[in-house]
Amino acid sequence: MHVTYKVWPTAAPHPAFPGVLDWVPLLAVKIDYPAKHSPPSKRFEAVVDSGSQHTLFHSDIGKSIGIRVERGIEASISGVVGGVKSPAFFHDVGLYVGADIIRIRAGFCDKLPVAGILGRLGFFDNFFVTFDQSSDPGNFEIQRIIRT
Repeated sequence: MHVTYKVWPTAAPHPAFPGVLDWVPLLAVKIDYPAKHSPPSKRFEAVVDSGSQHTLFHSDIGKSIGIRVERGIEASISGVVGGVKSPAFFHDVGLYVGADIIRIRAGFCDKLPVAGILGRLGFFDNFFVTFDQSSDPGNFEIQRIIRT
């Protein structure tokens, strides 16, 4: 699957790179909650982030498909959330990427500043991702890892 980066709104241009737009790798995904046989969420855009250890979603998305977020496995996360650390609650969900549906464990956090982050555990361990920033805007390719 070939995906073009999208413009990410910024408050002000970067002083070292004036006139350069901030492009971000976003992927439209859906999730479901197999424990409750929930219908999938509406499609939303998640940041493809190889720097994130975990795949994370905003708590509101989990709640919208029937997940009692706070009943998940609690762990602290930092970096992407404001402040030093914030609680995330992990649940097993189905992740819809194109025509693929994979079962992953993802965290849900109230303080996540975006709808979702596709990280190393949950996303990159299931898909090969090739980033290409040689064009403007950049783009990326994803391919499902098939395990036998």
